[in-house]
Amino acid sequence: MVRIQTGSYVATFSDEASQQLRGRLLAAGLESLSDQLADLEPGAIMALDQAEKQPLLDVIEAWVEGAGEQQLSPTGILQLREGLRVDLARTP
Repeated sequence: MVRIQTGSYVATFSDEASQQLRGRLLAAGLESLSDQLADLEPGAIMALDQAEKQPLLDVIEAWVEGAGEQQLSPTGILQLREGLRVDLARTP
């Protein structure tokens, strides 16, 4: 299981979803985020820098658009998307 914290939200998703996210991050040129996911210790929570949130949200939005919410709902990716949206809406 992988956990990513965005402000007050903590999204938890499967190793499979994490691997898929890593691949999408690499394809988008976000190697540092992909590496952070790869280096995450089991049970640890990855906290995001403010600068990482919008690029990550962009990757997730494209993924959801292509795959559909129903397919991704059990993965935790939608949780992460919601947390990122809330955090970014609070940022001036």
